[in-house]
Amino acid sequence: MEVYTDQSLDTLFAVMRKDSVDTSTMEEHFETRLMAKIAELRERPTAWFMSVWRMIPGFAVLTALIAVCSITFVETHPDDLFAAITTGQEDLMARSFLSGE
Repeated sequence: MEVYTDQSLDTLFAVMRKDSVDTSTMEEHFETRLMAKIAELRERPTAWFMSVWRMIPGFAVLTALIAVCSITFVETHPDDLFAAITTGQEDLMARSFLSGE
């Protein structure tokens, strides 16, 4: 087992700092490769679950519209049993009064 001292580590780091990495081959035509990869990703068919994610804002608007309409256009029924007789809704009011709805 070999034990490294601080001086040998400093020497090793100094040698590695002097050695530069040649990245010119990786830099060559980088933009062309990047644009080709982007074009390839765009040509792939969209998965069905991605289409669902894109439709979420539309579903949210539709849900909000239904909620607003259901709150706004609620028919109010009088609690008086005799009001049903005068408005012609005897059966409906009698059933709702007796059932507690």
